[in-house]
Amino acid sequence: MIYLNLLIIFIILIFIHELGHYIAARFFGAKVTDFSIGFGKTLFSYTDKNQTKWKFSILPLGGYVKIKGLENIFQNVENDNIDDNSFQSLTLIKQIIILLAGSLFNIISAWLCLFFILFFFGIISFSSEIGKVLDNSPAEINDLRVGDIITEVNGYKINSFDEISNAINNSFISIQIIRNNNIINKQFELEINNETNRYFIGIGSTNNTNIEKYSFNKSFLQSIYFVPNYYIATFDYLVKSINNNTLTNELSGPIGIVKMADQLMLDKIKGILFLFIMISLFVAIFNLFPIPLLDGGHIIYFTLRSMFSNALPQVVTRLYIVIGISIISFLFILVTINDIFYK
Repeated sequence: MIYLNLLIIFIILIFIHELGHYIAARFFGAKVTDFSIGFGKTLFSYTDKNQTKWKFSILPLGGYVKIKGLENIFQNVENDNIDDNSFQSLTLIKQIIILLAGSLFNIISAWLCLFFILFFFGIISFSSEIGKVLDNSPAEINDLRVGDIITEVNGYKINSFDEISNAINNSFISIQIIRNNNIINKQFELEINNETNRYFIGIGSTNNTNIEKYSFNKSFLQSIYFVPNYYIATFDYLVKSINNNTLTNELSGPIGIVKMADQLMLDKIKGILFLFIMISLFVAIFNLFPIPLLDGGHIIYFTLRSMFSNALPQVVTRLYIVIGISIISFLFILVTINDIFYK
């Protein structure tokens, strides 16, 4: 069942991503000849009034939209031979917008999905009461106790246990607690957890939870706020992983995604939706990496072409393709090995 859910999520993500490219291309007047989910033999297809062939292929491991003229991007075509409704007839700005549109649609779909969760389901939050204190941790050393209620961390008001980690941005912490109806303030240094590569206090939550449903306005604002903060937190986490030489331990591939899905789907519908959000945001940013053959790589490629009057030397084009295939293959092998042997 996990594999089926993942496959459905992946197909939806592909469709949304390619739909972004399709709508942007049509908006700027470029003809789209094919819209495919999957590769290989076509299982079924439909041709619409605009002569776009919509098809589903036997291997749903990706997808593509074939825009007129885009299939010839690795060939130097004379301006006189470029059709008006082809990709190459568009200005560089329009080409870049078409390439960005796929990732933009993934981000928008993740935002809408999170809005749906917040407004209709709500979020389970743990109270800010300390349920356990680890031995020899910064919390124990600085006399934090079970039953203490954390109300403020580094100047940020704390309403749930999940908010504590978000308020920690360096090794120093200023914390306010309530103990026996008395307000107590403490300041102390934190330690780095080598496994998670994050600062830790050494405390755990209680089992007391609340389901908080957000209003329409708050759901709207919180879901918008989440997307950039997700990327900021991810970037910060990667930088810390690189500095601590633990980056390879953090990478996950298909097997790692299945393991994560197994945990998230314990929460059924919300778990599936959260998985959709995480993968959507990853697909969006990964496609914008400046790696040849990805959307980000294409943006660099077309920018270079525009600088050389749309005529790059063939050796540069061949090198572009070889580097792209090599990097993507290397990353796939790396994350798969990491999933099998180190997780």
